[in-house]
Amino acid sequence: MPAGPFATGSGRLPEYVAVRTDSSGRSISLADYPPQRWAVLLTGAQGMGKSVELTRAELAARQAGAIVVRVDASPREALEDRFARAVTQDLGSLRKQHGFRAVRKLNKLLKTLSTGSKLSHSGGDVRVGMPPLTMSVNHGVEDTAGAPTGQLTQLADALNELGQKKRRAVVLMVDNIDVASDRDLSALNELSAHLERTGQPAHLVTAGGQKAVGRLLAASQKTTGVESAIAQLYDIRECRPLGDDEALAAMRSPLAKLRIPAEAAAVTELVDAANGSPQRLQALAATATAMAASQPLGLDSRVAKAAVEQLTSQSRPLYEALWNNSSDGEKDLLARTAVRGTRGLAMSSVTQQAGPEHWAAVDSSRQSLKSRGILRQGEESGRLRFADPGMLRWVQTHVGQSAAHLGVAMPTVTLGAGSNGARPAAARRTAGPGQAVTR
Repeated sequence: MPAGPFATGSGRLPEYVAVRTDSSGRSISLADYPPQRWAVLLTGAQGMGKSVELTRAELAARQAGAIVVRVDASPREALEDRFARAVTQDLGSLRKQHGFRAVRKLNKLLKTLSTGSKLSHSGGDVRVGMPPLTMSVNHGVEDTAGAPTGQLTQLADALNELGQKKRRAVVLMVDNIDVASDRDLSALNELSAHLERTGQPAHLVTAGGQKAVGRLLAASQKTTGVESAIAQLYDIRECRPLGDDEALAAMRSPLAKLRIPAEAAAVTELVDAANGSPQRLQALAATATAMAASQPLGLDSRVAKAAVEQLTSQSRPLYEALWNNSSDGEKDLLARTAVRGTRGLAMSSVTQQAGPEHWAAVDSSRQSLKSRGILRQGEESGRLRFADPGMLRWVQTHVGQSAAHLGVAMPTVTLGAGSNGARPAAARRTAGPGQAVTR
């Protein structure tokens, strides 16, 4: 069982927003529960704290003395280019720690891989620096039909050889793999399979959205020599919405640190408004503590309501952008879900109205809204609900105001309109401003 730099007790971490657990109640943090594979995939919807967990793993690994290289994936630049620049940026530090001779082989490999490459320009972020070095020439497996070149594997082996001289593990980290190319995903799969076969004290830790697993699987099926199921290559850890106990503990922590008195009902009100979102919970905690610090009674229901209203008001431009960036089918599903309020929308009724010929389109909209973190779907009930109660209110108001202004229902395309008796959006009755639309 791989453990390496992530073994329990490998280093103390600063306190974070919440301790995340999986469906079995185990911590998803690599600092608390060591990886079960040499490669790890942190996945989940937007705003679920994947990057935070990646940072926790990074801090734990660094405190354990590992050689850590972290980059963000980019649609315009290959992963090997990003890793090469990051390692090159860190060569000075590696020389101080391991000596000139020990680093010489690694430096030679970087120069060999970068020979003849052109400078790569990208607006993406590389965590460890971006000197002008790329490595885009073929070396190893021939790069045809999207197959990986083996450069990440070579670099990982070279770093591992360097680390073993002083018994230091190696950790390669990639955030935001959603935007990575199929070629980059194939390279990650190849590296994962290589680490699994060799059992080297080197780890690959990646983070991506809910579609990451499917994309990695599709990439593995196109790659010669990497035929294992994704679950056999990666320890997959899902960043799910926070449970009530996790959220309550996270909300109470800053209040206790600042010695701010708090009513239990007010804390619960903030947790309910966060609705399991670590991102929104953190924003609410910051807003509420700032308000409560100047109040003689600390955090009471009045302060909690004001904090929720302030954050909701500040989030309106975000809600509008999320709506505007949605397709017609997604907007229709959002409107249908808003009609149902906190009860949620039963997908069975939507698919029944749409008809079999439109099921694929409906499901595509559902999956997209879930992966973007806008909607959630209950595991047992299957009902769709808004992840952010503030956006639920915004959509209800937006649809109602649009209808009131035009004097007609909002002109949105309804998936499956005209089939199996389904009514188009224009046929649905809408309420006045600030009220939920109804059927």
